[in-house]
Amino acid sequence: MEILSSVATKVVDYAVDPILRQGGYIIHCKSNLHTLHTRVEELVATRGRVHNEIVAAERRGETINPDVQFWLKNVDDTTGKAGELLKDEHQAKMKCLHGFCPNLLTRHQLSRKSTKLLVEVVELNGKGVFPSISYGGRAEEVFLTSTADYEAFDSRISTVTRIIDELQKLDTKDWIGVFGIGGVGKTTLAEEVVRQVMKDGLFEDVVMVRDVKENPDIGRLQKEIAEKLGMYSNALESHSKAERARQICGRINNKKTLVVLDDIWSFFDLKEVGLPDVATCKILMTSRSREVSKKMGVKKEFQLAVLGEKESWSLFESKAGDGVKDPDIQTVAAQVAKRCGGLPVLIVTVASSLRNTTLVEWKDALRRLQTFGKSGSTKEVFLTLEWSYDRLDDEELKSLFLLCGVVAWKNSIFLDDLFKFAMGLGLLKGVDTVDDARNSLLSLVQKLKGFSLLLDHDDEGFVRMHDLVHDVANDIASRNGQLISVACGAEFKNWPKNSKCSKISTKCSSLAEVSEVLGCKKLEMFYLRCEDGYYMPVQLPNSFFANMENLKVLGLRNVKINFTSLKFLKNLQALCLEHCEVEDIALVGELRKLEILSLVLSSIEQLPEEVGELSSLRMLDLTGCNSLKVIAPNVLSRLTRLEDLRMRNSSIGWEADDEGERRNSSLSELKHLSLLTALEIHIPDPDMLPKDLFSEKVERFQSFHIYIGAIYNYDVRSVNTLALEFTTGDELDEGLKTLVKRSDELSLRGGDNYVNEIAYQLSEGEAFRKVKHLYLIRLDSTCIIDWKVSYFCFSLAVDEFQMFKQIKFLLHIKLLSISVL
Repeated sequence: MEILSSVATKVVDYAVDPILRQGGYIIHCKSNLHTLHTRVEELVATRGRVHNEIVAAERRGETINPDVQFWLKNVDDTTGKAGELLKDEHQAKMKCLHGFCPNLLTRHQLSRKSTKLLVEVVELNGKGVFPSISYGGRAEEVFLTSTADYEAFDSRISTVTRIIDELQKLDTKDWIGVFGIGGVGKTTLAEEVVRQVMKDGLFEDVVMVRDVKENPDIGRLQKEIAEKLGMYSNALESHSKAERARQICGRINNKKTLVVLDDIWSFFDLKEVGLPDVATCKILMTSRSREVSKKMGVKKEFQLAVLGEKESWSLFESKAGDGVKDPDIQTVAAQVAKRCGGLPVLIVTVASSLRNTTLVEWKDALRRLQTFGKSGSTKEVFLTLEWSYDRLDDEELKSLFLLCGVVAWKNSIFLDDLFKFAMGLGLLKGVDTVDDARNSLLSLVQKLKGFSLLLDHDDEGFVRMHDLVHDVANDIASRNGQLISVACGAEFKNWPKNSKCSKISTKCSSLAEVSEVLGCKKLEMFYLRCEDGYYMPVQLPNSFFANMENLKVLGLRNVKINFTSLKFLKNLQALCLEHCEVEDIALVGELRKLEILSLVLSSIEQLPEEVGELSSLRMLDLTGCNSLKVIAPNVLSRLTRLEDLRMRNSSIGWEADDEGERRNSSLSELKHLSLLTALEIHIPDPDMLPKDLFSEKVERFQSFHIYIGAIYNYDVRSVNTLALEFTTGDELDEGLKTLVKRSDELSLRGGDNYVNEIAYQLSEGEAFRKVKHLYLIRLDSTCIIDWKVSYFCFSLAVDEFQMFKQIKFLLHIKLLSISVL
């Protein structure tokens, strides 16, 4: 009987349990679906966190690990299945007979599928924590994706091929050198070698370091190499040069690595940098001098000669345009091209300057080029480039070109610096506003690019100047008596006391030895910089500027200065104390003609009330002044001529108007700046934002970068950026609504009523017509559903949302409801 009982029990288990389980699917259908919905929301939130980490890693130039990418794909597939399962129409099928009777079959299928899918969701969510999101990489350099500057001439192709053949001989430790006269195209050739070896996958790592120059900074070389190897960090920066060298060597050793060192002027020890003498680490160097190559230990040399007549003409013709096809012009053009001596930099510069010109201009160009002497290639290069300078069509353009030579540092020119100096010197003619002046500068820069006297830069906001062009610019300015430029280590105190020059540019540290007044009564610009990464204690006599009453521009970078020496500069137009150690600047208030005050990345802690005396001030730049916490009350409101105010990345403790006696500035003071057309500001506490702060002036804004709330200061990509976070549910006033509509880059974070207000604007169809970069951060899921932009976030192509066609990409999605997937 016991045996029969046991058998009966088993029969019941096998027969009844499945029935109960299947019945449980029907009974618990709604709870199973609800559980699935909750777990999917958790999974989507985890995906948002991982996505943010991916974005941060990609910004650092790193590569995302394959397991992370595989996880993301699985998450998208699974949440997609869940979205289909949870759609309203599926829910509707759970009832029949007009809703009076449950559809048992549909409920059973939905419940069973949701239970199985729940297991996948929970498992995926548990796997959403990774030891590392990415591995070391580097941002791709511009020249790798663009070959616009490279001409594939036979002579260059054969040299590139021979260099690559040598690089593939991994059984030798021979270093390779390319040498030739400046402007012959060594850098362009090296870039093509890098492109080819990366395309063919010949090396695991490829690094190119430009502008090594004379007596290179080993620390700078180490930093750049480490960054491009994807290994640089703040911890590495704190190490000694010897320790960094060991780490770089360890990173390179036993890996197939190519390091290109471009434009070496003098010997230095590669081992001190950390580059090992092993067969797997290939070094390619370019230099103007064969002797330098030999001293560096080069065993395989390649001399890059000037272009032959046929190749020269081909390059010249491509840059001069269709005009040279005219038979009359072609004859003259061929002679002009010949005068360029086969140097690509000259060919490109001269041909570009003559593009779309008349026969008369071509003949005049040939006549002037033929007057140049024949005392050596270097002089001919200088004279030819000087001819291109003479070709500039107005004095404004010429003056700006010479200023570029003064401002350029390691052949790079920061356009913001160029603008401040040009405006302070009054070089930008016929402009009434700061915005007009900026547009004028950018237009002139484009013209100089058209003449090939300026070049594009890898970094936005900069332009480049070729070595030879830079030298020629300074040579012209020096010969014209406009410029005295002092090299590192030069003795500043030996300069003539009654110099007639109008500009002084120095990068040396010998100013610490100056003990007398510099007598330069006609001086209009004084520019001193130290690029060593630390403050240089400059000891200037209190009367140092006593005889510089005509000084209009004073630029100091990475220095410390006694402000009492500035009291004589009554005609100063622009004061740029950038990366400087700044304490009490109260004496600045005496410079009543000052129009530009720039304290970018300086250590200033308080902007004193004396600054309010600068009644002529039109531009105030406090960008990156992290230590700046106090602006004396009523300073900003008194700067009624201010047109451009930049305060991004500052830490000002704004106070409300109703806080009684204030020790800090109020945001309401900005309402007094009726001429303001450009504003960059961060307001951490939205409660400090006065009502209608932007309503009256927002239509005049030509550019703005406004951050309200606990918003990260993203790298600026666009002309107009707006980032908003509200947690109080306040509605947007008219000024903010207008800013939303005018934004190129928009970040929205948190707040129910706040987001609903934005969503309402969306329904009007015009709110986001301009936006190109959209950031959605921790938005309320219901608001997102009402808004329906979430569909766009995933598909990037939803026809019914025409207003979003201009949006290029989305950076942050931290929380999305499953019902919109």
